[in-house]
Amino acid sequence: MRDKEKKAPKMDYSNYVGIVRETNRPSGGIKTIQTVCVNAHITDKKKVLEIGCNTGFTSRNIHLLTGAEVIGIDLNKKSILAANETNALFEITRKVNFMEASVINLPFKNEEFDVVWLSNVLSFIKDKEVAVRECFRVLKDNGFLILVPIYYKKNPPKKLLKKVEEAINTKISVRTKEDWIKLIRGLEIPIEICFEKDFVYKNVKSKIQDYLSEVFNKEHINKMSEFERKTLFKEGKKFMELFNENLKYASFSIFIIQKRKFKEEVELFVSKPYKG
Repeated sequence: MRDKEKKAPKMDYSNYVGIVRETNRPSGGIKTIQTVCVNAHITDKKKVLEIGCNTGFTSRNIHLLTGAEVIGIDLNKKSILAANETNALFEITRKVNFMEASVINLPFKNEEFDVVWLSNVLSFIKDKEVAVRECFRVLKDNGFLILVPIYYKKNPPKKLLKKVEEAINTKISVRTKEDWIKLIRGLEIPIEICFEKDFVYKNVKSKIQDYLSEVFNKEHINKMSEFERKTLFKEGKKFMELFNENLKYASFSIFIIQKRKFKEEVELFVSKPYKG
């Protein structure tokens, strides 16, 4: 069968990332990681767990910025393979490791970690309360849960939302920032939200083509057939344009949440940034 007659297999974004080995960064990228490392007091004496590590960018950079020991988990085998291969290039395999595991049933003992990085992966998990309770179970008292959720500042069109759901193979609940806070506080686990900062996304449509050209300039992709490369590039362009359109309606926040041994009374006189 000639290439033009072939039919490309349908794939979701997770499979695409696993094949292309795209460097999947958290919202805000390296600056978000640096902000968390400073404000969660991560040092080379700390042990960190990243949930949904993908190809390992966040885990690696937590270690590179702080020297901390980091374990990253994900359900995608190809992503874990790519993460471990990149680790070897950075020569950090002694203190950064990746493994297949589910947040619903973490293979770790109680209070094993100083920091648990949950980021936005909670958006893709059906049993959100179960997942968060597992994170708090493996988190030490006075340790920090890191949440970087994406939420909607205004409702997206239903047609757009359906396309995003198909791309990520997950049903999306249109949540606000307040919904995420309510979820965490509703668990009745003693916590303090020690750090909170809100952000909006830039429109990057004009940069997508150049970005993908860089992503696809990899040895394992250059070894693929022309049809495979073109098909993957087309899929990547479709995903990036779709996500860019979706993020016009969205914002994200960085939350650093401390697990406490005992519950204290809530704050009354809260504040907000002064804008003059």
